[in-house]
Amino acid sequence: MHKGAPTENNFSYAYSKRCLAVQIDAYNKQYGTKYNYLMPCNLYGEHDRYDMEKSHFIPTLLMKIKNAVKENKDHIVLLGDGTPLRQFMHAEDLAKTIKYMLDNNIYENINVAVDENYSIHEMATIALEATKNNHLKIVYSPGTPNGQFRKDICNKKLKELIPNITMISLKEGIKRVYNSL
Repeated sequence: MHKGAPTENNFSYAYSKRCLAVQIDAYNKQYGTKYNYLMPCNLYGEHDRYDMEKSHFIPTLLMKIKNAVKENKDHIVLLGDGTPLRQFMHAEDLAKTIKYMLDNNIYENINVAVDENYSIHEMATIALEATKNNHLKIVYSPGTPNGQFRKDICNKKLKELIPNITMISLKEGIKRVYNSL
């Protein structure tokens, strides 16, 4: 978490997370508390923000698909070139992890993430399949930013603490979210 500076586009947000982690560790050391922090990968879910200007990637992608179908278009337009890699986890999986840790008195600081690290293009293709909209083409907007190439989160410690953990597949999660719109 503390290896190098965060990316510029998330600088303040990333540093605030780092500061919180340091503060929690300090409380535990000084006062003997058992606080912990979980660092999740990117999340999405049925109760996400669906605003084309302010939403994260998955909600924006699903709204673009929904709008393309409604407007009888043959494509969706995505920023960048589709190559950056991301891990996306359904919010329910984070909630299940938190509950498991509480129920089992686990006070470890851990990353919570899925194994899969898909490219933007792979996620868009999965979304088109999951929503049964394979007829839509994916068009990339030349000259628009890609963002950081990858933001990997290691989930090794999570799997050691909760060896039987299961996560909702991206395809199933996207299908659930899309059907809730």
